Parts: sequence; structure tokens; C-alpha cells
Amino acid sequence: MSVGSKKCFPDCELFRCEQRTLVFRGKTSYCRFADDECIPQSCKYTKCVKGRFLPNGTCGLNMKTRELDIRPDECVDPMEIPSNLAQKMKNRRPY
Repeated sequence: MSVGSKKCFPDCELFRCEQRTLVFRGKTSYCRFADDECIPQSCKYTKCVKGRFLPNGTCGLNMKTRELDIRPDECVDPMEIPSNLAQKMKNRRPY
């Protein structure tokens, strides 16, 4: 897990229950489908509006992203084209 990652919680404005059975009772969130407290990490009907709910129960909105610098010469080797194929491509007309 990342340093800035947080667990998903039902009080989030982007959190949705696909069964539409989420009810708030005081400070706790209650699932009428399971007749128990809502725990997003173990429920299969959990959904994030922005699609950032990760399988391990963390919120993807709070995670830091990594940036990688890839040089074009490192990622792709130049490809050699056989001479007969190159000749065919020269003779072909564009559509």
C-alpha cells in the first residue's frame, strides 16, 4: 500500500451500494441487505462513482501516482524490414 492510501468508507460522497440498501443510523452505516454494519472491504456490492475503489478496499483517489520517464530509444528497438516487403510497399498505391 502507498503511504497516502486510505480505506474506503461508506460516508464518502462517491460511495454507492449497488443493492441500494445503505442506511445511516446515527454515525454508523447499516446495510439492510445483510442486516449488519456496512463494511466496504468485504462487500461485493460496493461501488465508487469515479471507479477508484480498489480490490483490497483502498480508495484510489488518495493514492499517489508514480511517474516514469521512458526514452524512446530505450523502449523500442528499430525493426528491420525485409527488402522484398519494402519493395512491395513502394509499389502499392494508397487507397
